[in-house]
Amino acid sequence: MMITSDVLLFVRVAETASFKEAARQLMMSPSQVSKRIASLEAQLGTQLFYRTPRSISLTSAGETLLDYYRRISAMVEESRAAIGKLSVPSGRLRFSVPTCLGAALLPRLYHEFAKQYPQIQLDAHASESFVDIVGGGYDVVIRVAQRLTDSTLTARRLATSPLVVAAAPGYLEKHGTPTDLPHLARHRCLGLENAKPGTTKWHFTTAQGQVAVPARLSTTTDSNLALALAARAGLGLIYVPRAVIANELRQGTLRAVLQDFCKGIEWGVFAVHAGKTPTSNASVFIDFVRALLPDLDLIDRWQPSLPTALSSRAPQRPAV
Repeated sequence: MMITSDVLLFVRVAETASFKEAARQLMMSPSQVSKRIASLEAQLGTQLFYRTPRSISLTSAGETLLDYYRRISAMVEESRAAIGKLSVPSGRLRFSVPTCLGAALLPRLYHEFAKQYPQIQLDAHASESFVDIVGGGYDVVIRVAQRLTDSTLTARRLATSPLVVAAAPGYLEKHGTPTDLPHLARHRCLGLENAKPGTTKWHFTTAQGQVAVPARLSTTTDSNLALALAARAGLGLIYVPRAVIANELRQGTLRAVLQDFCKGIEWGVFAVHAGKTPTSNASVFIDFVRALLPDLDLIDRWQPSLPTALSSRAPQRPAV
């Protein structure tokens, strides 16, 4: 009889259509994965995958088995979640948050969340990268993205955040305030490193529909926090979800421009985890973060002591 790990292994190989990728996600060697699948085929007495030097695909027997194993995998996850909810949240909570949100949220997590759940040990990671949730052992990951495409994970939208073009008042006084999209060609722009240095394209809304406008990137970085700092220092324009710079906009250290062209351009703030149901630790963490999102503009990450009024506001469906 197959144990739970074999069910997970088969499902992961089938969904990724790759021994190598399944091995990476499960922190195994490709040879181990191949041997385990071969052993499963021997026990069942049938071939489950067609193999070529460059690809694999399911046989009809494999497709039938996948339907059953997906149900088993879902039941295992649900049973684990049910058991987890019977106990007080405790143990390690490994999570990842974007740099800008992390700088604002971590002080509250270490202070208020730790008081509410003293038996949880926080293991924080701050990055814009789409980390390997399964391979990295993450309970939950908070991500700001236009969309999420990994169908093997579960994503819950916590908030919606419109995009905004912004710069420091000093930069705008020196270089002028852009009032139309062609004006971007005259400005220095800052972006994340996944955009190639030189020219990238920023998407906006016009009366004729969405358009892609070339933006000359003078600087790229792997951190939205670094982008916010660079923009505050007057180094150029940034185009980011409002959640990334909500407090800077409220304080006036950054000023929004081209706002009419940003209408309808929105990203989401997502909580992402493996399995259909989050662990008990991840569940209380997600609820805590969701309740804080409407207050992002009140949280000064440079001086994280917070207004008393912050804790008295009722949770609501946020649009940050």
